[in-house]
Formats: sequence, C-alpha cells, structure tokens
Amino acid sequence: MYFKELYDEIKVWARIRRIAKQNSELLKENNFRVDWVGRIYTVINLPEEMLSRPDLQEGWVFMQLRDYDSLFMEMGVADYLFPEITHIADRGAYLLVLTGPKDYLGLWRFLWNLLKIGGLIFLGRIFYILIKNNWDSITGAISNLFNYIF
Repeated sequence: MYFKELYDEIKVWARIRRIAKQNSELLKENNFRVDWVGRIYTVINLPEEMLSRPDLQEGWVFMQLRDYDSLFMEMGVADYLFPEITHIADRGAYLLVLTGPKDYLGLWRFLWNLLKIGGLIFLGRIFYILIKNNWDSITGAISNLFNYIF
C-alpha cells in the first residue's frame, strides 16, 4: 500500500513540476518563481499596518494567496498545491512555497517500508525452505490426519 501511495505522490509531483516549468513565464509575471524541484515560491512583503500585528500576519499572507487562486486553477494545479509559509524576520516578509503532497516522500518512511518488505521476503523464503525440505513429513502428517478424521 505504501509504495502505491508513494508512486501516486511522485506522479503528482512530476505533474506539478512539468506544469510549473511550462508556465514559468506566466508565474514570473505574477511574482512567482519555480525552482529545480518544481516548487513554486514567492516572497510576500507585509504592509506597515501588519508589522505591528504579529498575530494577524500569517492569516494576511494566506489571504494574499487567494488572489492567485484563479492563476493556479487556470494552470490546473490548484488542487495539488499545499502552501508552506516561513517568516523572514529581518525583512518583515514571508516566504510562501507551494508544493505538492509530501506524506510518503520521506527517507525514513521509505527505508522503514523497504525493511518491512525485506523482512516479509526473508520470512517467506525461510517458510519456503522449511516446506521444501520437509515436504514428505508434512504430506505424511496431513495424510495421517485425514485417515484419523475420516
């Protein structure tokens, strides 16, 4: 199940990257940039009245993102993008990064699931060897069991 979800997530990432690269000029006109991984990012500067209200700043940044909903809908990636914002303290601004889902794209989670599959293969191989080497005993025991029951 994990590897199917990972595959689906990589497909979504590849789609976002391809569409973002194709529309890089349109994004550049709207003050967005695309990095080599396919993430779409921009810096949103806070107005003077928001600098004194740190409790409202993140909400204001998300409200600014609403202005670009039609752009991302037109590109066909609005359903796949997730915003991540990071405060830039010395500039009074926020870095807004729009990426695809990253639920399954983690090194440790990948290694853990690889280890689980490797363990299952190892146990299956041991089970196969045990049955192969003791097949005559197993069939004899099953035959005796059927003779005893019937």
